[in-house]
Amino acid sequence: MNNNDMQDLVQDFILETEEIIEALDHDLVELETRKNDLDLLNKIFRGAHTMKGASSFLGFDKMSGVTHHAEEILNKLRKNEISVTPGIMDILLEFVDITKTIIVDIKNGTDVADVTDLINRLKLANEGKLPGASDATRSGAPEAPQKNVEQVKKAAMSIEQTIRVDVSRLDSLMNLVGELVLSRNRIGQISGDLEKKFEGEFLIEQLMETTSQIGLITTELQLAVMKTRMVPIGKVFNKFPRMVRDLCRDMGKDVDLVISGEETELDKSVVEEIGDPLIHMIRNSVDHGVEVPEIRRKRGKPDKGIVNLSAYHEGNHIVVEIKDDGAGMDAEVLKAKAVEKGVITIDEAKNLDNESAYGLVFKPGFSTAAQITDVSGRGVGMDVVKTNIEKLNGIINIESELGHGTRFRLKLPLTLAIIQALLVDVSGEIFAIPLVSVIETVRIKETEIHSFEGREVLKLRDSVLSLIRLDEIYELQESLNDDIYVVVVGLAEKRLGFVVNKLVGQEEIVIKSLGDYLSGNEGIAGATIMGDGRVRLIIDVAGVMEIATKMPRRFRKKKTESTTTKRNDKITALIVDDSATDRKIINRLLTSTGWIESKEVTSGKDLIKVFEKVDPDIIITDIMMPEMDGYEVAKALREKGFEKPIIAISGRSEISERKKISAAGIDAFLLKPVNLQSMLDKIDELMANSRNK
Repeated sequence: MNNNDMQDLVQDFILETEEIIEALDHDLVELETRKNDLDLLNKIFRGAHTMKGASSFLGFDKMSGVTHHAEEILNKLRKNEISVTPGIMDILLEFVDITKTIIVDIKNGTDVADVTDLINRLKLANEGKLPGASDATRSGAPEAPQKNVEQVKKAAMSIEQTIRVDVSRLDSLMNLVGELVLSRNRIGQISGDLEKKFEGEFLIEQLMETTSQIGLITTELQLAVMKTRMVPIGKVFNKFPRMVRDLCRDMGKDVDLVISGEETELDKSVVEEIGDPLIHMIRNSVDHGVEVPEIRRKRGKPDKGIVNLSAYHEGNHIVVEIKDDGAGMDAEVLKAKAVEKGVITIDEAKNLDNESAYGLVFKPGFSTAAQITDVSGRGVGMDVVKTNIEKLNGIINIESELGHGTRFRLKLPLTLAIIQALLVDVSGEIFAIPLVSVIETVRIKETEIHSFEGREVLKLRDSVLSLIRLDEIYELQESLNDDIYVVVVGLAEKRLGFVVNKLVGQEEIVIKSLGDYLSGNEGIAGATIMGDGRVRLIIDVAGVMEIATKMPRRFRKKKTESTTTKRNDKITALIVDDSATDRKIINRLLTSTGWIESKEVTSGKDLIKVFEKVDPDIIITDIMMPEMDGYEVAKALREKGFEKPIIAISGRSEISERKKISAAGIDAFLLKPVNLQSMLDKIDELMANSRNK
């Protein structure tokens, strides 16, 4: 056997053994509550037997030696010659722990694991001489019937139907599907525009049918590729029964961990990030939440506490809940402790509702524990939860009833590559907000916004919501609209309202990195390419929240009516653009002023036909259009005697072609994306000049 073959065998052994060890950790704890479950005993025995055989063949003597002695105990258990006791379970779980260390040694080429003491105690346990295991031996017990070793054949056959694929290959495949999704969106946009222009033509109908088919296939392919990256959340959940068992033994508590929804699947990258947060949250529930048996009895509760860990799908998200029937959280105690530690001020404490007070447990260094223990009380752990959930753009909700328990609810994205986003308009610019972070949207008037301690806030039902204006965050022109929208976003335990001008819609987007040159911009998570081919920035909710905390406190003056809104003389603008999206954006910008009425046409030819009937005060035309471009449109209008202002707009910098612009009779040129204030200033200037002529 050559070196490459040997390396492949060792790699396969490591992967298989890690899976067996993970299963043993869970199954042995399960065995403690299902002591007579022969199927479970046989499964555990087979796992140990497989480990022993493979390690012996490859010459991993420590692994084969320690597993041999554990296998003997498991064999006696399944034959009913000894019974399951706490002492036996402790030694078997120690065996699982030492195998984890041995695997690390095999991976790293080290020799750290010391198995001598464990092997001696495994021998004693096998002979019924281990302290705490003396009641384990059963002399003369009949041999239990074996498992139908057929079911095993079926299990082996199912294993043969699977293959292992390197994660980097799946990542590459996911990236390609992301590009396909972008192309699908682009084709859909182009097909839609063509259908409007050439409605009823046979080829267009064929194109629309094919576009629809491509869309369906792309969606199916996207789901199929996403499923290849999906793993059951039980991969994480299975670690916790052992952890809860050990905590209970250390703390003198009796807690039953009830798991449900472990078959729920989500992206591997998300699974990797939620392991640590869940560890800390379950430890917190067992330590801080569930009371010791004596106190539970006094409160009329059963001695055994319950912690429920569940997972389920909710739309394009996954929800993980940790619920205990313990003491609950006292909002007033939390606020008092936070004030004492200088985390918040007395005034801030007064204005915190209960849920915000519960969120104080996520503050770094914050703890209400009277005594410092190895489990909790050092003020570390829950801040790790917050950090990891923020990385995933997840949301944490906390509900608690004093004396009856607490529920933590984590809302997480299924995948991090292709996401649903809410598109918003901020001063004429379109941004994407990850939908997983959006709680709700509210339409309000400027007059509903109030100032509190130098911050803008909104009274939303029974709570006060802090606001941040995205035009200030991204240094854009201030909006002139009176009607605005607030997008309520959540990140971990925090809530904030983003003030935007318009809600554009919801769309599936692919996150693209900005690259080394543009990366590092606070408040921007990346970019995406929309169906119309334009690049739009994706808002980094965590980044914006961080910027908001650093912004100086100030009292924003109430908006007075701008000079533009006082106008009595309305004007009519005619918009010429072959892009429906661009027409819609410019139309919204202009009509939001209250003194401009706008009408739309889709091509230069249509404009020439209707401009005399509409009698516009100003014409705004795109440059790059099929059949008649903006230059030809302006020239034709001037030849027909149109003397009013013409503004040209374009995504390209034709501004350098001043002679061509002037020769066509164009009065002003603006670059896309158009800034509202720049456009209004230019319209004001041109209309004033027109009136003075």
